[in-house]
Amino acid sequence: MKMKSLLVVTLLVLGCSFASAQTFSFWNSAGTLEYCNFNVITTNSGGVVGGYDNTTTGCFFTYNSPLIGFTATTPASSLPAHGKGAVMGDGLYDDSCFCYTGLQWTVWQSAKVSKKKHGFFSGPWGWVGVAGTYTGFYFGDNFGYLGAGYPAGNVASHGTTAGKGTSRLIKK
Repeated sequence: MKMKSLLVVTLLVLGCSFASAQTFSFWNSAGTLEYCNFNVITTNSGGVVGGYDNTTTGCFFTYNSPLIGFTATTPASSLPAHGKGAVMGDGLYDDSCFCYTGLQWTVWQSAKVSKKKHGFFSGPWGWVGVAGTYTGFYFGDNFGYLGAGYPAGNVASHGTTAGKGTSRLIKK
């Protein structure tokens, strides 16, 4: 009985250390195009960030891709998007082809959504992503504004935040 009680208390304590899940949508750097994928993440009290990149709802992929990372602050002079947020590895390329690609999409996203007034974004960009291969070759990046919630409307044709599709990057 003591073991069951200890297990229940442990699970309650661990469960309470995670904040509720937050949903973030992604816009291009002009603030005119919303991408089809969106992140659903939680951050625990130790700074670990986890969740998934939802690609089934708006992009119509078969599966969502995992996200894992940690809270991080990027300096203003180093990247187009900066501030307090999180750095996460994203299995987006493998998810897009349901295969192993050897490619990695890594994204920094702000802890706050971008400001929007009268339908237009203002202020600093809210996310930046970089792509590379298992050999260490860097091949691209993308950045833009960060929205709250799910993408609105029909965004399937807009593609994902990773920009280039894996079919153009992988030689078969």
